[in-house]
Amino acid sequence: MNSGQNIIQLREILRCLAQVVSTAALYSPEHPKVLSGIPGVIDPLQQFLAKEQELTLIVTDNVMLYLGKPLEQDPNVQRLARIFTRLEIGFVRIVPGVDSADLRQLIRCVSGQESLDVLRTRSSKISIGFVDVDSKGDGDRGTSAEAYSGLTPLQLEELKNTYESIAGQEQTDFRHVISLVAGFIEAFRREANPLMALVPIRELDEYTFTHSINVGILNIAQGMSLGIEGQLLHDLGVAGMLHDSGKTRIDRRIIQKPGSLTEEEFAVIKSHPSYGAQYLMNQAGVPAVAVMSAYEHHMRYDLQGYPQVPAGWQLNLCSQMTMVSDTFDALRTRRIYKGAWDFPKVCGHMLTLAGSQLNPDLTINFLKLLADLGETLPDLPQDDVIPARNNYCE
Repeated sequence: MNSGQNIIQLREILRCLAQVVSTAALYSPEHPKVLSGIPGVIDPLQQFLAKEQELTLIVTDNVMLYLGKPLEQDPNVQRLARIFTRLEIGFVRIVPGVDSADLRQLIRCVSGQESLDVLRTRSSKISIGFVDVDSKGDGDRGTSAEAYSGLTPLQLEELKNTYESIAGQEQTDFRHVISLVAGFIEAFRREANPLMALVPIRELDEYTFTHSINVGILNIAQGMSLGIEGQLLHDLGVAGMLHDSGKTRIDRRIIQKPGSLTEEEFAVIKSHPSYGAQYLMNQAGVPAVAVMSAYEHHMRYDLQGYPQVPAGWQLNLCSQMTMVSDTFDALRTRRIYKGAWDFPKVCGHMLTLAGSQLNPDLTINFLKLLADLGETLPDLPQDDVIPARNNYCE
């Protein structure tokens, strides 16, 4: 189902739901007029979920959002948004298997006949999140905002352990990576701006895997903007998080060296895509596109990068998206040999790379995505010096 059809079907679902909720408030949830209206909601809702796997609606300040974008404010959407806002509901999530009994329970709760807490105990197919007001008075924040507060110390430790096992060429349990990607995707569906999830580079020793997390996040954001869904979207996120796996085999003195590298040192750096791909292709549960991205993410759009490949080589689309994400995060973060660049400078430089180093269509889409999201990026120390390294995103 394409996005246009999604919105049309969703608007019909919300129209019928708004009418049923209004009728229940006027009469009662058990009134025949309410019961007769439930099939008009549940039937198209089940059809929607058969293809989309879930429906998550975000509500903030009387505005309802789907996949991070505000729905057109017709009377039915406005009515539901006002009701949810009044009840301090931050999001409603509905998954396959929902039936008329679940829907009746939702109607009883939002019409004030029963406590909203009942949904937590009586329905496994409809879940809601309440709005918390933060102590600083910065406004309402849904419960899903937890996903954007940065990684916990435990998550960081788990990721460190994963990368250390890669460095040791051991068999690696990638469940932490896969779980993290799944969590980001779920959270992105509830948030207006997925770039709030970008992880700050805390210290040099954490650079490799925090950069990789950011590339995974940016890959997911790109994929969602292009309408990619399901397993491919998940694999795209995993590919971003594992694209630099080969760097764990590189001497840290080279990785952390300020200034230009010698030819010999840069030759070592250029070996990391092959190392990463060779390692990942022998690991259980790693998607094929992650292996390809690890191998291809420095080949450049014009194939003038590394590793060198025969003429006519066809770059994987996931690898090209990873190049865009990798370049952006490398430019916007401070590294030992360069400072961070601000958003306008990063955009300008990436546009100069479009068509040579980066896929021009993906680059333009990516920059438009960032602009549409309001360029919400952390404030970082700036540096006007052109990167001193041989390849700023090596």
